[in-house]
Amino acid sequence: MNSRQGALLRALLDAGDYKTSADFGRELGCSDRTVRSDVKALNAFLEHEGFATRVGRQRGAGLRLALAVGEENRLVRLLGESEAEMHPRYERLCQEMIALTCCPGPHSADGLARRLFRNKQQIQADLHWWEGVLAVSGLRLSAGRTVAVEGPEWTIRGFVMSMLFSFPAQAVRRRIIPSLLGAMDPYDRQFLERCIDEMERDLGFEFSSNAQWQFSVYLCIMVTRIKLGCGLRHWRDDGEPTQFFAYLRRRLERHFSIAVSQAEMGLLRDMANCCTWQWSLAAMEAYEPSERARAIVDDIAAALEGAFGAPLPEDMGKPLAILLESGLARRSCELLAPNPNESAVKYEAMDGALLLSSVLCEVPSLVEAALFSPDYARLVLVLLDYLEATGAMRCYRVGLVVNCGIDLALWGAHRMEKLSSRLSVADVLTENEVLATTAAPACRLHDRFDFLVAFEPLDVDFPSVTISPAVSRSDIDHIIASVPLWHRGREVRAPWERQVLRCQSAPDSLLRGLYRALSDDGLIAMDFDRFSWLFWTLSLVRDRTLVFAWCGSGVVSTAIRIYQLEEEARNEAVGCTMAAVLVVAEVDRGDLMPLTQRFKRLVEDYADTSDLVSDDGFFVGFPE
Repeated sequence: MNSRQGALLRALLDAGDYKTSADFGRELGCSDRTVRSDVKALNAFLEHEGFATRVGRQRGAGLRLALAVGEENRLVRLLGESEAEMHPRYERLCQEMIALTCCPGPHSADGLARRLFRNKQQIQADLHWWEGVLAVSGLRLSAGRTVAVEGPEWTIRGFVMSMLFSFPAQAVRRRIIPSLLGAMDPYDRQFLERCIDEMERDLGFEFSSNAQWQFSVYLCIMVTRIKLGCGLRHWRDDGEPTQFFAYLRRRLERHFSIAVSQAEMGLLRDMANCCTWQWSLAAMEAYEPSERARAIVDDIAAALEGAFGAPLPEDMGKPLAILLESGLARRSCELLAPNPNESAVKYEAMDGALLLSSVLCEVPSLVEAALFSPDYARLVLVLLDYLEATGAMRCYRVGLVVNCGIDLALWGAHRMEKLSSRLSVADVLTENEVLATTAAPACRLHDRFDFLVAFEPLDVDFPSVTISPAVSRSDIDHIIASVPLWHRGREVRAPWERQVLRCQSAPDSLLRGLYRALSDDGLIAMDFDRFSWLFWTLSLVRDRTLVFAWCGSGVVSTAIRIYQLEEEARNEAVGCTMAAVLVVAEVDRGDLMPLTQRFKRLVEDYADTSDLVSDDGFFVGFPE
């Protein structure tokens, strides 16, 4: 079972119900033909490993994992073991970076080759690639007989941390961390773990398990770098350390026989305040957010009620304040915490995210907070339930066409409305009624329905979708993916073009190029600072395509643009070759769902979804 097949097995396990091979292909970045081939390989693998579980296929519904009784836990363990195996190319690059930053030097190509059991030519080629990747992060690789990573100390440590935590945690734990900790005595590692425990007690909160692990890795990197003579000399001036961090400083100095600067402890304090905490209902109830966080929540609540006519539930206030306080702390420290759900929020739930953003991005106090993009996405994720409850997301009127008994009619209506709050069965019809209505001089179906759903194909000139009598989750996904392109019996269209974007390779040049292209086409009318803030807050990278969507003030005309970046503009900063933009005028806000569905289809049809690892074994763009 290769990594792609393992990812497919994980997706099948998470899906639970039927999904088409095309859906899995889009999720995994491969063709549906590849998915079908991988299914055969997976079934052979499961049989070989003694599992009764198989990947089943049903015509019209798609693929589903038929789990045998008692095998789910064993299958999860198997997947965990598989995911712990890191691709050799990734492992090589991680080992090289650890050697360059956390191992005593001086380093040379010959020395690195011996240390890492590689040939000199391979190392030289790798070092050439590192030069470009490091330059994007504001670092450099020293030239000459010896090599070293040079640049601001925090930038170096942040780069190493971001690299390590870009890969599956199990793979990093098993394959990479041992080399980082190799020179550290087990007693020293236990000491650092005790320091983290004491830090939690002083703060009064427990870190999440991931935060604990990541913090322990950072402490190892910090101690190692200080021993190499690369201590942190400057950090933001924020007063004297607290009594606890002054005590911790002395403990670290005594234990490791090193000099720990006040700057090191200032950064450590800020990192602790920015860590993800392990929340319980009791802890949440006892926690009192800052006055500023509360004030921003009040502003958000007022704006949402004004836009959607429903007050923000009281039980959402404190979670939002907690997220805001964490986001404000990270911004003040300039410490970014990746959000694993950011892509799902901004892309998979794009219509809801855009509708919320059209309100949130007009709240002055929230704009002034200038949260990092991952922290903004955390707020949107919490508010999506509120948006659903308000009924602000458009509900589609379904005409259910049934040529059999009342049991199937009731079942179909029940399942559609149960599985999706976006579908409302307005009426149940027979095929003869539909044919008679569409044959009339003035077809009135569009006054009653947005589309029809039938269990058999309909030969009518009206939007319709065919589903299976099972009305499975896969059927609902099929409806949601296909039908919302229609509105009142017509397909919602947005003008779109493919263009070449002319700009330089620097990220700022790419941003200015997008602003200039959209302004010149008469699609937006806003100043560059406003556009820049919206871009960095709302954009995401999908495969090798930069995706940006905005609905609200400053949009003159609704349109879609798919930009091909010029060769010189394809930079390693974001690893992108293309940019996809959706801008929606406020007057079209009611059609967000069909517009975003159309946009995502164009992205999937024309975006660059090539593998992020090129044929020569290097990353095209380094993972953030």
